Amino acid sequence: MRRSAKLAVLLGVAAMLGSAHAATMADTVRARVAAYRELGAAFKAVNDGLRGDPQTVLIQQSARTIRNVSRQQYGWFPAGSGAQAGVKTAAKAEIWAKPAQFKAAQDNFAKQADAFQKTAATGNAAAIRAEARKLGATCKACHDVFRAPIN
Repeated sequence: MRRSAKLAVLLGVAAMLGSAHAATMADTVRARVAAYRELGAAFKAVNDGLRGDPQTVLIQQSARTIRNVSRQQYGWFPAGSGAQAGVKTAAKAEIWAKPAQFKAAQDNFAKQADAFQKTAATGNAAAIRAEARKLGATCKACHDVFRAPIN
């Protein structure tokens, strides 16, 4: 009887730890999604700011946001934060299966985000447009491999 009581307690603790881990991973995914939404809003602001008469202040603010997000992205994909029961994410398993390739894509995005921010600071609309296209290409390259299509 004592053994079964101990086993029940151990199983209860394990279940609580598993639930806590699942909740932590769900929080990690939610934070990651929120950060990428912020990034998407900054990209939209850049594109909107380039329409018609360029809004350089808006573009420069958005460029700083993009650069800052590019620097924060490295901690957003810990092991266990992929698709799991109850956690909706577009992150593909390739992120964890090919970590060197994923980090290279992150590095490429961060490098291009820095270049875009520097170009945005110049206020030269033609140069900003060119760098924005390059920056968008780094996003697409990563999404093509590491992000599931969003329906």
